[in-house]
Amino acid sequence: MKLFKRVDILIFIVAIIIIILSFTTIGSVGGKPTVKVTSNNKEWYYDLSVNTFATFKGPVGETTIEIKDSKVRVVESDCNNKVCISSGWVSESGQWIICLPNDVFVLIEGDTTNREGDQVDDTSF
Repeated sequence: MKLFKRVDILIFIVAIIIIILSFTTIGSVGGKPTVKVTSNNKEWYYDLSVNTFATFKGPVGETTIEIKDSKVRVVESDCNNKVCISSGWVSESGQWIICLPNDVFVLIEGDTTNREGDQVDDTSF
């Protein structure tokens, strides 16, 4: 019976360590801020600090994104409802814009909290 209790304690400790490591891994978003665009099962990466225009072809036409002043937005899209355009600018890690009809997904990755003049408000998440 004593061996069973030791195994239980060991399993519990291992589970706690795994949970703690998963939170620290999920919570840490390191690296240079980039814009990841996925379209037609392909991925493109752009530096968030470099002003850029890029156009992606999809099933219903073209979708154009703009990266400016460390923010990204969809400028133009051939989709019907234009929800992606009305999403406006996104600038923080984890924020995204999607154009479902045209199969374009825009995601900000990396650490955006250390940019000059930016402050993260944790209460808004």
